[in-house]
Amino acid sequence: MLFSKNQAARAETESGDDWFDARRFAALLAGLALASYPQVWLGLQTFVYRDFGIFSYPIAYHLRESFWHGELPLWNPLNSCGTPFLAQWNTQALYPPALFYLLLPLSWSLGVFCLLHLFWGGMGMFLLAESWVQNRRAAAFAGIAFAFNGVMLNSLIWPATVAGLGWMPWVVWLVERAGREGGRKIFLAAIAGALQMLSGAAEVVMLTWALAGTLTLVEFFRGEFPRKKIVLRAGLVVLLVSGLAAAQLLPFFELLDASRRQQGVSAAVWPMPPTGWANYLVPLFHCHSSQGVFMQAGQSWINSYYAGVATLVLAVIAIWRTGRVRVWLLAGLVGLCLVLALGAATPAYGWLSRHVSAIELMRFPVKFLILPALGLPLLAACALAEKSLGAVCKANRIIFLAICLATVALVLGLVGWQWRTEPPGDDRTIAVFNGLLRAVFFAAIVVVWVLAEKIAGWQPRRLCQLLLLLLLWLDLFWQMPQPQTVNRSIYQPGLPRPFAAAQPGAARVLVQSGARESFYHVALPNVADDYLVRRFALFGDCNLLDGIAKCDGFFPLYLSDHAAFFYNFFNDTAPVGPLLDFLGVAQTLKFQTNGFGWVPRTTFMPLLTGGQKPRFADDLTALHGLTNADFQPRREVYLPPEAKPFITATDAVAVTLSSVRQADQQIEADVVTPAPTLLVAAQTYYHPWRAYVNGSPVRLWRANYAFQAFEVPAGSSHVKLVYEDRRFYFGAVISLTALAICLAGLFWRPAGQPSK
Repeated sequence: MLFSKNQAARAETESGDDWFDARRFAALLAGLALASYPQVWLGLQTFVYRDFGIFSYPIAYHLRESFWHGELPLWNPLNSCGTPFLAQWNTQALYPPALFYLLLPLSWSLGVFCLLHLFWGGMGMFLLAESWVQNRRAAAFAGIAFAFNGVMLNSLIWPATVAGLGWMPWVVWLVERAGREGGRKIFLAAIAGALQMLSGAAEVVMLTWALAGTLTLVEFFRGEFPRKKIVLRAGLVVLLVSGLAAAQLLPFFELLDASRRQQGVSAAVWPMPPTGWANYLVPLFHCHSSQGVFMQAGQSWINSYYAGVATLVLAVIAIWRTGRVRVWLLAGLVGLCLVLALGAATPAYGWLSRHVSAIELMRFPVKFLILPALGLPLLAACALAEKSLGAVCKANRIIFLAICLATVALVLGLVGWQWRTEPPGDDRTIAVFNGLLRAVFFAAIVVVWVLAEKIAGWQPRRLCQLLLLLLLWLDLFWQMPQPQTVNRSIYQPGLPRPFAAAQPGAARVLVQSGARESFYHVALPNVADDYLVRRFALFGDCNLLDGIAKCDGFFPLYLSDHAAFFYNFFNDTAPVGPLLDFLGVAQTLKFQTNGFGWVPRTTFMPLLTGGQKPRFADDLTALHGLTNADFQPRREVYLPPEAKPFITATDAVAVTLSSVRQADQQIEADVVTPAPTLLVAAQTYYHPWRAYVNGSPVRLWRANYAFQAFEVPAGSSHVKLVYEDRRFYFGAVISLTALAICLAGLFWRPAGQPSK
């Protein structure tokens, strides 16, 4: 049979290294993702480990409930005596792909949502690496290494983080193309960047744009493309991304400004331990197990960041053998992040945090390892694509063999160190076996790679390349014992409880600090049993699954006054009865002789009360008064001194409240009072809340240190408290305008230009 020139060229290409096109790689990646978690894809089980069960799933459940009730979840009344919800950013309230788990059964779709982003990230890395090295075999290696590295696998418990990681290579790839090509690539880059912004992974977004911005500067200084165009295109991309995400970013920055992180209440914790670099070779080195999953000492953010021994060695070879500026730049950023991840153990972190304020927002220095999770596979692809690499290995077999033997010796040395320094037990045995397995996989990958370079015939060559990718996947997926998955019924709402649920608007529950802290340090061996106990104790945000209001919550950002009041005072002092009455606490979780249990209270007050006498005092005096056993919340309320000229109420009066109705973002009631008086809401003060009396706005004051109060005149009145996030609505207008511009830019064509 005769072939045309094009067919012959195609056959020659497919017999070489580039037969792994995007479709074939997508099929392989999908198959590996399915093989990794078939029970999750099929809906037989789902994730529950750590934050997935106590934070991610309850947050998604609350968002889904709001969605199906036709409500925009700007405010969450069920946690922390009320707290912003949409502004938290990682709640994904405005992330369009979240519709997947909003529309489908949540106990199945949320786990699959996370796995789909794992697949999406692998595809993005394949395209990014291919654009860098023009070699599909190397790009496929990078795609697998990124999709299944330790950071990605362990981020499956955080939908926001894994979504941000999934978009990370896409943003870098499209921003690069936008700077070089312009046109529609500008709008595609803006949409990808905005979707990553809306995913809610703040640290991932920050590191992504640090890399993309640095690469853009390199293109600017190299001068291969017109500098003016690079600046204009990059500026337009950033402007459009900011506009598209304005509805999310404006409320977030407002909350950030009012949060305890911005006030400096929280310090940086959880750096990578000094021996942490060794975990890139032996992932269980100096780790301890909990529920069968290993964690480093000193940090509890990520279980593993292992990227594969072969990936690490290839990255080092890329730095050694490749003289390209982008490779050196990427290697420099990876090295900087590896140093900064050590936190205060290195002077670089302290210096940078003092001079770059954004660094302080990354509370866990170990999160700097996010960028190496992308950088190492990309560097490995650069090494694999070097045409001279195979020739160098053939001509310098001794050097190549020495590199491989030195790597294996280093892995075995760490294994021996683990065996000698750790006490005898299952943890030591598992860690040593795990390290030996890493050496075996590395040796197997090297052997298969050498065979792929030497073997003749396109079919055996393809099989070797496929086997290489499968070995890489096995090395990464078996890097450590995977967290258990459980039956989906564990998330069923309305599980039987031995106490009456406190309904929002009527009462709350309080988990005392001693009981709350115990859950951070104790875990049952069986993951399902452990989670059911945590649900019973309303640990984290589990209260959202049953619609129970409580005084605390588990979020990245806390309003500073509420945080200082609860997380500083309550951690040191048992709250007195009058204060619990004011907070509407109807149940408390306490330690008892046989463990812990819920204890009912009968003296709690409604969450909206009136008639209290104003007491004007500074914050410290108010705090002492609130925590005193003589505090009388039914008769007095503490207001800041600056409120005194505006308040006409002077004494306690008898007030009648009726028709009290409370929704997530609105409280209203009818009030009758013989004299001007104050209405007090035991709800966290935040300035987007507005007070209205008979339809007219009145001043809302911060009362009782962290809560709300406003004055009503004598007589009968109808009052409202309404959450009005004006920054969100202003941002929504900007976002819709930017979206219209992007859509016009994508689909508009000059007259006479044919469509592609």
